[in-house]
Amino acid sequence: MKIEKYAAIDIGSNAVRLLIASAIERAGHPTIFKKTSLVRVPIRLGEDVFINKKISEKNILRLIDTLKAFDLLIKTHQVVRFRACATSAMREAKNGKEVVERVFKATEIYIQTIEGQDEASIISSTDITDLILNDKTFLYVDVGGGSTEFTIFNEGKNLVSPSFKIGTVRLL
Repeated sequence: MKIEKYAAIDIGSNAVRLLIASAIERAGHPTIFKKTSLVRVPIRLGEDVFINKKISEKNILRLIDTLKAFDLLIKTHQVVRFRACATSAMREAKNGKEVVERVFKATEIYIQTIEGQDEASIISSTDITDLILNDKTFLYVDVGGGSTEFTIFNEGKNLVSPSFKIGTVRLL
């Protein structure tokens, strides 16, 4: 049996989250992924961006502190690989690229700012397909802080996954 840990950092409009999962491999069995840890820090970058069009200095510093803490957790859990993605608030912030650079200099964590279509693809690539019937049509809706993604599945296949600029923090 082989167990390795992987992590994902989601820098959203409402919160910054760290998910650590164990990949458990056994000969002759499918790989099992088990959530090990989930940490959520409600920074609400969207409050800054959707009102002032940029991320405030206060929240940049909070983001840096949060990612430093996440880095320690990643090291403590002996994670072999991780990815950090930022969504709606970061991609719309006038200072988004500057924030990504400052975070990297302070933490050595590279943040990939992804487009809405990429966000929808990642969301729809989860194990949701295990729950849908292959002979039916399903609509999967993910409401985030800054955007909402719809995914339409037909006969077990993803037909379309659009992203819309409407979310809980944006509406507030």
